[in-house]
Amino acid sequence: MALDEAVELFHRERDAIWLKQPDEIAVLARGTSPRGIGSRGQYLTPIMFAEGAARSLADETLWVIAILCDREGIDLPTVKAVIAEMVGRKAGFFELFGLEHAAHIVRLYVEVAGEVDDVAELKRLTEAMIGYVNRVHVWVDAAFPWGVCSGYMRAGYGRRGADGMER
Repeated sequence: MALDEAVELFHRERDAIWLKQPDEIAVLARGTSPRGIGSRGQYLTPIMFAEGAARSLADETLWVIAILCDREGIDLPTVKAVIAEMVGRKAGFFELFGLEHAAHIVRLYVEVAGEVDDVAELKRLTEAMIGYVNRVHVWVDAAFPWGVCSGYMRAGYGRRGADGMER
């Protein structure tokens, strides 16, 4: 896939999920994945791991790549190798959790990043990808059952009732 096609695709994919939760994330949130992911019959940990993978990809890995693109003298082949290894692994995680479409988009990013000719192209591609992956992260984060965490409040913070108010 050419660079311009990939950038346009990432923008379209971002726009498509801007206001609509992707079906694969809804399936993950309901625990109805045909893959049966989650140990001992639970599906909380796959949501936790998917949230972590999406957050680290969106908020750390891709941001660092974009920042590196602004550094003078950056070694493009090294950055491409890092992308292939680090971002490629995130695609594998997404696939494991049943987020196959997101995994496909991430793999396209890795493929096209491996073919860019200069750092400016890589930055443009990465910025388009950040927009898409940030949206994936928002949806996975929204699916996370944060109320479960109120069972682990620090001393002095009180407890939250079913209405979400501190007691």
